[in-house]
Amino acid sequence: MTSLRYPLAGLACMIAFFYALWPIARGRWRDPAFMVLCASFGCQGVYMALSTPAAWAGSLFGNVTWYNVVVQLWIVAALACQQVLLILWIHPPHRARPRVRRRIALFGAIGAAMALLFLLAGRHGPPLNHFSHPGDQPYFFVYQLIYLTTFSCSKVILGHACLRYSRLTHSRWIRHGLRIAAAGAAVDLLYPLGRFADILLVPLGWDPPSWANVSRTGLTVGITLNVIGWTAPLWGLHLADARRWCTDFRRYHRLRPLWLALHRALPESVLLPTVRSDVYAVRDLRFQLHRRVIEIRDGCLALRQWIDPVTERELARRYAGRPRADHEAARIAAALSVTRPTGPRPPARAPDAPSAVLTCPLGPDYVADVVWLVEVSRAFGRVRRPAAGRSAR
Repeated sequence: MTSLRYPLAGLACMIAFFYALWPIARGRWRDPAFMVLCASFGCQGVYMALSTPAAWAGSLFGNVTWYNVVVQLWIVAALACQQVLLILWIHPPHRARPRVRRRIALFGAIGAAMALLFLLAGRHGPPLNHFSHPGDQPYFFVYQLIYLTTFSCSKVILGHACLRYSRLTHSRWIRHGLRIAAAGAAVDLLYPLGRFADILLVPLGWDPPSWANVSRTGLTVGITLNVIGWTAPLWGLHLADARRWCTDFRRYHRLRPLWLALHRALPESVLLPTVRSDVYAVRDLRFQLHRRVIEIRDGCLALRQWIDPVTERELARRYAGRPRADHEAARIAAALSVTRPTGPRPPARAPDAPSAVLTCPLGPDYVADVVWLVEVSRAFGRVRRPAAGRSAR
């Protein structure tokens, strides 16, 4: 137990405890489910912290003391919190309150029974974690059965409820969190299975020390997955915001070639008189991206007068069968190649002449429009590079 498994799992539990404690300190203390969730993390963290030092807990396969019983009672408390949390989430308040009281009474009786059985078992000498025959330590045998059965049933109920309600929720992060918590409950079952084998299969040749690492690792990984799953609705929204910000920044950067070309040719289409850098947009990226899209649209709208039907037909023939974004980028490049903001205005266009305004093929949706403009901007960069190479020659 002195390895890094228990300390790391305990650290994860305590981080989750203080992470959940922060909203409580800011006014969520009136939410009983939040309070119980925070208590669950705290109980698991205390269990892991108390299980770490071998000098206090002793060997897993040595004598059992009151210290070991107290450590296991913290796990029973964590299981009780998880059961109460499910009740508060599933049932309305007027139905949840009596169920919560009954569940607390049940786990309180389990804890009292474990303490009484250990007290009776201690009168016949220090109990051992494994024995050749249940009759050697009858009281501690029943103690272990009660503890491990409680642990196993709680994890089965928890995993089943998480999987069931993950299919009913419309929130992506709640759904992912419930599935992770269900996986953690399944991994947690390795611990009671190994302990059941320690007390039942030793006469059949079971070697408890050889499977100790499996039980410990299963409990550590399971608790860690539970922590991740239960907190997913809290940190998931922040992660989604970070991903959305990165996506917007990438799109803002990729729109720059098209926006910069329109800015240089048609300065009046840009809302700000100076050329902004991508770093400047970090302060209010969503607003800056929206403004860049508007400026590109305004610039393309002004380009309608700078492209003639002959060029349109030539581009349509040249880009037939190619991606539509390449065709649109070529139209913009052709219009920009003849723009003379200070020169004479071009001849009037025929009423039925095609427009150089970009149209999003997916409709007027803003996100789809941004994605479409990014494709056109990237194609615009490809179209302009060969033209620049020819002019250099």
